[in-house]
Amino acid sequence: MQMYGDRALRYAYVSLRSRADAEDAAQEAFVRLWRHCGRRGVQTLTPALLFHTVTNLCRDRLRYLKRHPEDPTDWLEMTAGHLDEPDLPHDMAVWDAVQGLAVAERQCVMLFYYMDRSLKETAAALGVNEQVVKTRLYRARQHLKPILEPAWKENLV
Repeated sequence: MQMYGDRALRYAYVSLRSRADAEDAAQEAFVRLWRHCGRRGVQTLTPALLFHTVTNLCRDRLRYLKRHPEDPTDWLEMTAGHLDEPDLPHDMAVWDAVQGLAVAERQCVMLFYYMDRSLKETAAALGVNEQVVKTRLYRARQHLKPILEPAWKENLV
């Protein structure tokens, strides 16, 4: 938990966009993995298994929120100052653009670029094959390009 707690929380936050829900998902993932270790006699767990568990818990939470819109939790609410968000204006533009991506694309971008996971680790964490990750990253870059290109060209001048 000491090694991957912050990363799991950040990853869940990016998926759920709610600190409370992200904390619940990250904590539940560690509890489930701890139980899994106890039952199976496993001494070490891979980060891929952790992120796969967090991904599934986030998907479950998003499904619940979609089915129960009367729930008072505003899962689209973004509060300032959470989870090491970038401080520089250019970085904030990138952060905001990434937050605007679809959930599947955002998860791939966060794992691959922000958390420095390989294609194989990202695929394992999301429960898909590597080609799906490549496709999602390509589509994410295509969506980000028109948004970020004007700011990038402006900085070159």
